[in-house]
Amino acid sequence: MTTPVVTVRGEAELGSAPDLATLSVTIHASGSDADRVRRDLAEASNRLRGIVEEHRPVLERHATSGLHVGPVFSGRGARKISGYRGSLTGELVVAEFAALPGLIATLSALDGAQIDGPWWSLRPTNPIHRQARIAAIDEARQRATDYAAAFDATLGSLLEVSDLDGSFAHQPRAFKASFAMDAGGGPEPELDLEPAEQRVSAQVTVRFQLA
Repeated sequence: MTTPVVTVRGEAELGSAPDLATLSVTIHASGSDADRVRRDLAEASNRLRGIVEEHRPVLERHATSGLHVGPVFSGRGARKISGYRGSLTGELVVAEFAALPGLIATLSALDGAQIDGPWWSLRPTNPIHRQARIAAIDEARQRATDYAAAFDATLGSLLEVSDLDGSFAHQPRAFKASFAMDAGGGPEPELDLEPAEQRVSAQVTVRFQLA
């Protein structure tokens, strides 16, 4: 006689405050020749490095994520080079959210700077990931118990636990801040940045024998 088996799927979704905020700063430069643009970007890179050093205690990590220098075409058929444009992009991952307004203001003061972000995220080591997995397993066990009771049976041996479909994930929430500098020389506006809750979901497939 074949031993009856029950296969169930457990799911859970939990919320958590974010651990990190990522800022992207892109510095744009233009000029009549490529060397001038490269020099301007090199100077911008040095200024950006100084800002990073100043704020290192509140940063999780940082990196240069993009560099571009290219010609600008004009004239009939857009065949004539009329100048050059370039950009340098850096990424700063901030762990201390209280430092965000000041850091954004400092980055915005760089000539030709464009700031994007912050994008909120969780560290892979955040306990919420484990909590979601355990909650999904508990939900699967309870579901299997309910099915077994419906057939006047109880749960027997655990046969399999699987999350190989890559279903454990979190959905980071993005919030892009923007503000205008006061051209009249008044006090700088204060940024009100509210960290967005991160949702972590987990799904697991479990098989039990029925006794």
